[in-house]
Amino acid sequence: MNRDRKTVLIRLLIIGALLFVSSPSQGQEEPSDCVELGALAYDNWTTADAGGVGVLPTDVLNADYIRCKACHGWDRRGTEGGYVRRTRIETRPNAGAGDADASSRVIETGKVTSDMILHSLTGRSYTDGTASWVPLEPDHSAVNKADHARGYTLGNQHPDFSPQGPNWQKGIPSDLQIGCIVDFLNYEDGDPARYFAKIDPGQDPVLYTIVETADASAGEAFFLASCDGCHTVDFVTDYLKGDGKFSELAHKARWGIPGSTMERRAMGDPTAQDIADLLLFLQQASGTGFALTPGLTGTWWNADRAGEGFLVEFGYSTGALTLFASFYTFDDMGNQAWLVAQPTGGALPESGTDVPVDVFLVTGPMWGDDFDPGDRDLMAWGTGVFSFPGCTSGSVTLTPGAEAIAMGYTELSYGLTRDLLTSGVACPTAD
Repeated sequence: MNRDRKTVLIRLLIIGALLFVSSPSQGQEEPSDCVELGALAYDNWTTADAGGVGVLPTDVLNADYIRCKACHGWDRRGTEGGYVRRTRIETRPNAGAGDADASSRVIETGKVTSDMILHSLTGRSYTDGTASWVPLEPDHSAVNKADHARGYTLGNQHPDFSPQGPNWQKGIPSDLQIGCIVDFLNYEDGDPARYFAKIDPGQDPVLYTIVETADASAGEAFFLASCDGCHTVDFVTDYLKGDGKFSELAHKARWGIPGSTMERRAMGDPTAQDIADLLLFLQQASGTGFALTPGLTGTWWNADRAGEGFLVEFGYSTGALTLFASFYTFDDMGNQAWLVAQPTGGALPESGTDVPVDVFLVTGPMWGDDFDPGDRDLMAWGTGVFSFPGCTSGSVTLTPGAEAIAMGYTELSYGLTRDLLTSGVACPTAD
């Protein structure tokens, strides 16, 4: 590839030495200085704090077009994680969403090499970043659409950082930065899996389930000791309501922000456990750690009302999540009654954990061989609301309509638990 052999040797010696010193394979528990530098360089390698020269290369108008995190995301999953709904605009790429390049942006910890970062002769030039943006014109001509699509895809591709590439001597990352980015991305204790048991981009905003080892009380103590001097809980929890913000906070709280006073040392050199604790505390404070999922399916009841309860099933119908619930109970004369419920309007709310339902009373058919579907009488009994703030606790309120009231039914409201049986179905939760 016509690479200067001396340059190759120096690069390999530097990177090899860095990997030997700080590779997670050595059983290292604390991050090395190189790992910390790599974390800052992953954020923005042009800044002095990250070992850069402190300014953008002359060919770059917007830093996002050359930042690692801009395409791979803070959780290293690109559009398969917190950047699933990130849009492409002139000042930033969109991690590949909506363009012709279907390559995965997911980074696998422990498998990153310097060649993956250099993109020798396969990456783009800096000028093919922001300058490649071609807006669609009102007439949407064939030429204009082709230029737009070409520029859209090209701008989202990785820059070529290699010595033989088009960006050589234009402020590219140094050998030290490249080696340290490799170390950082291979540092097992820095993998987002240390904080998140699951990242669900199917939810809007992206739903982050914090690891089970997290302790909210410890997270509150960490916040008061390391964050409270600059940020209020309300400010941070409001910020976390944005799409993909939990993974951004995890990175910045663990490693700091280059070019700012939010430095790792100032925050007490947080560990992965500190960050997991912090995220759980903030998640519980903001109420953003739970969403309605099929994992809520199961038997819900109240021990004080043994003998009646709800069979609740969350599932997908034509691609949309919905609910069906049945309530085995009794009328005012002690006769067994069977109520069924479905979401009001036929669909679950777009957000929140409350589900308004329409409730019906089923009567008519006979037992066994005498069963005839034509005998079924489905009466509109009334309305209700199921509320599920977590995986194992909830509540229900049932409000009868005029016909049901005439039959002796009254409003009923009480708490529910799912401790009767274990469903075995995963359910994201903040508690």
